[in-house]
Amino acid sequence: MMGPSVEIFGPRARFHHLGIAVQSIDATQAGLVKIEDSIQSVTVAFLEVANQTIELIEPLGNDSPINQNLKKGIRLVHFCIEVPNLEIALNACAKSNFHPISRAEPAVAFEMRKILWVMNQKFGLVELLENKNL
Repeated sequence: MMGPSVEIFGPRARFHHLGIAVQSIDATQAGLVKIEDSIQSVTVAFLEVANQTIELIEPLGNDSPINQNLKKGIRLVHFCIEVPNLEIALNACAKSNFHPISRAEPAVAFEMRKILWVMNQKFGLVELLENKNL
């Protein structure tokens, strides 16, 4: 049974993907198209599992933020919410104690659309992905 619908991230926000940290994309799932993102210091690849998108995230260099997750044994890194406007989403989720931990930046994996990272102590890390076509 599902609970009530809440608009934590603003109107028209929708689930986009789960981000999973891996040491090696090839060792995890061979044959995927890898996308190197030097802005985020990661290499990523996407696959569909049970009609949901999973982003495999591999560190790109020693300074990659994903290295800390792997050292701590944290595999489920984040969930991503697609929103029509980052500023509106940021204002909406602030009411639920989400705080920005980055500035909006373009993401290579998403055709240079902007992403913004927010954190909540109970929910964890959330990636907001802007899609002005929503």
